[in-house]
Amino acid sequence: MLTILIAIVFFSIMIMVHELGHFLAARLVGIKAEEFSIGMGPKLFTFSGKETRFSVRAFPIGGYVKLLGEDETNDDPRAFNNASVWRRMAVIVSGPVMNFLLAILLLTAFYMAFGIYELTPDILEVVEDSPAEQAGLKPGDRIIQIDDTPIDLSDYEKAVENIRVIIKEKGKNSISITVDRKGENVKIELTPEYNDETDSYMIGIVFGRLKPYGFIPALGMAFSQTGRIMFIMVDMLRALISQGQGINEIMGPVGIVGEIGKAVQAGMQQVLSLAVLISINLGVINLIPFPALDGGRLVILALEAIRGKPIEPEKEGFIHFIGFVVLMALMIVVTYRDILR
Repeated sequence: MLTILIAIVFFSIMIMVHELGHFLAARLVGIKAEEFSIGMGPKLFTFSGKETRFSVRAFPIGGYVKLLGEDETNDDPRAFNNASVWRRMAVIVSGPVMNFLLAILLLTAFYMAFGIYELTPDILEVVEDSPAEQAGLKPGDRIIQIDDTPIDLSDYEKAVENIRVIIKEKGKNSISITVDRKGENVKIELTPEYNDETDSYMIGIVFGRLKPYGFIPALGMAFSQTGRIMFIMVDMLRALISQGQGINEIMGPVGIVGEIGKAVQAGMQQVLSLAVLISINLGVINLIPFPALDGGRLVILALEAIRGKPIEPEKEGFIHFIGFVVLMALMIVVTYRDILR
């Protein structure tokens, strides 16, 4: 139940941010928004702003913005259908842009709170029930000496490699590890354990540390990482459409809820990482030039700009309706496959 509630919050935030982009852009370019709804279905309560009705609905599965003249012809000069093509494009594209901005914000928070992994002689994790845990090694300890061999810390990567080689060569013999624990040298005795997967002796630690960053460096890295993830997702979509690659990995709501549950169990780092991926994915998917998606609406607006006249509202509405039906059918198929998994 907790996983489902968290998943609802996840989806609601992502979709609400998306719709907020449409709403703010409409206000900015002078298009009237008749309603901004949080949730779907029957109204729970509503209140009126200066010109927009705000409502909260029964089912917390996103929300929507109703723009004046979006789906029909209206004579009001502030109606969507009377705005210039570029103003309407700005409103449409602002939804996905807000999802990308949310991802940047979340990544910035991630880099400031947790940082970036870097390889160092510090212990990042101690494997449960391993010789290291049983002997008392702790995350944050820095290995500075093994038996009588000091570890050269002038080059972290070489230091880690040196530690691994020494432990491997010691085999099943007991070793003495000296660590720097918050400025105090602590000596710990333990015996490495043979690992079948690696065919070597190990003590059960993960090297490295997470280096947090200040706001400006974190923001810069967030912009860069968001761009990289967007590029990867676009490339994956291209491979999926042109060659069918990755079709078995597609997830629907049920599969995503499962991933959210795993992330919650793993901790806040995984929750933030998953939120970033979902937000970017929502933005990229919405920009696909397919009817009923923002990308499809942008294509129709581009055609209007080229032709010099709009497509009849009835025809455009029918095109988006067909696209919506196809999307719902695909969603049912993907959800069915999620359940079978």
